[in-house]
Amino acid sequence: MVCAETPFRAQDRSRMPTRRPFVNISKTGASILAIALLLAPLTGHAFEPAELTLAGEQYQVELAVSREEKQQGLMHRVRLPEGTGMLFIYTTAEPTRFWNRNVRFPIDILYFDANQAFLHGDTHVPPCPELPCPVYQSGQPVKYVLELPAGSRERLDLQPGQEFTFR
Repeated sequence: MVCAETPFRAQDRSRMPTRRPFVNISKTGASILAIALLLAPLTGHAFEPAELTLAGEQYQVELAVSREEKQQGLMHRVRLPEGTGMLFIYTTAEPTRFWNRNVRFPIDILYFDANQAFLHGDTHVPPCPELPCPVYQSGQPVKYVLELPAGSRERLDLQPGQEFTFR
């Protein structure tokens, strides 16, 4: 606090503690850091990739295994290109619930048992920009849930019992 009665003199500056920057970073470093921080929400978590084959077609999928990865899912992405998807893997078969909150495009949600056999799916699940969002349930224990671009189930003519493989 500065007292109005005592004028500040230049020679008093030498008695003041010097401030040191908390982090010494160049302008280039600051620019890189700013870009990284801005892009972080867009790129999200780096999921482990895998190749999946379903109904004779190959897909490049991202694996959602941890709780955090499952919560993140496809949120905040701009699109889901054909031939790509996300595979949610559970340690044991259990009933699951999904919603399309903060996903910007429609998807198919496909449910598979512990033998990787297709059970059923929710197709053309629309984006949900505002709460409340509809919840899509497996209705029975599943070990795998595959999210693909909307219309994939119909295009593949996927029937109960068809299996997928992945590596």
